[in-house]
Amino acid sequence: MANKSNLYFGIDLGGTNIQAAIYDIKKQEIVIRDGTKTKALEGSDAVLGRIEKICNKLLEKAELKPDDIAGLGIGAPGAIDFDHGLVLDAPNLRWDDYPLQKELGKLLPFPVVIDNDVNVGAWGEYKAGAGRGYDDQLAIFVGTGVGGGLIINGKLYQGTGHTAGEIGHTIVGGRGTLGHRTVEDLASRTSMVRRIRHMIEYNHKTIVTELVEGDLTRIRSKIIAQAFEQSDPLVVEIVEDAARYIGMAIANTVTLLSLPCVVLGGGASEALGKPWLKLVRTNFEKYVFPDKLKNTKIVLSELEDNAGPIGAALLAADTLG
Repeated sequence: MANKSNLYFGIDLGGTNIQAAIYDIKKQEIVIRDGTKTKALEGSDAVLGRIEKICNKLLEKAELKPDDIAGLGIGAPGAIDFDHGLVLDAPNLRWDDYPLQKELGKLLPFPVVIDNDVNVGAWGEYKAGAGRGYDDQLAIFVGTGVGGGLIINGKLYQGTGHTAGEIGHTIVGGRGTLGHRTVEDLASRTSMVRRIRHMIEYNHKTIVTELVEGDLTRIRSKIIAQAFEQSDPLVVEIVEDAARYIGMAIANTVTLLSLPCVVLGGGASEALGKPWLKLVRTNFEKYVFPDKLKNTKIVLSELEDNAGPIGAALLAADTLG
């Protein structure tokens, strides 16, 4: 049995899914993992109940006791005040000033460390994934929303207000109406799905209708990727549009901070893969300044959907000592 000081829970609380793992920081390996749907519309108590349930399930499956766990790290979407354990603003969860650390601490018998979900994903990629070896880097995750995490001088950079990295809320469509001007508005998976559904409802032809057997609620990253691989004109146009805004956002950040490495992750990036990476890189090179920064490394996530749980566990270990 592993020493309990080596075992940490890592939770990635997303707008769509909850990913959970027990991670052995000494062996640098996942002991056991599982996932469930977030179902944020059912309210915060229901979401926390699912986190408690999945943690207990993992303990039971791994034949561990709560005393075997040294701590828990959790990444939540939106702006986080980690000093006070608050989720300040999480649109995907519909939370404002929610005391996540305190409430989760009531349900689970080990110390809890919280941060932004993309921050913990960025930390995971830096410590154990595609960002290894780069003490200055950006991670940008494209999924339900668009989030960013910054590593500066080998440390997770959170800024004075602890909210640094919210690249999805930067404005790239200055004259756009509310809901149609930020990177997240224009380039998230949610945005791509919304546009596809809108065009189908206006009788635009696409193989997506066939792929989901007419049920437009089934459109997800994998469906978009399948249609893109088959060169569906509508989906190709929408994906290329999203890649332009993601490339622009990366270029803005790299230009500002002169970063040598960018990790591109999230469910949409993982599903679309190398063709998506190529599109993003092409647009990045179009907008970045100066030309020297076109050499910036842009890579797909190595840990993929394990980045959040691993990063959260590692952050908890680093914070709790």
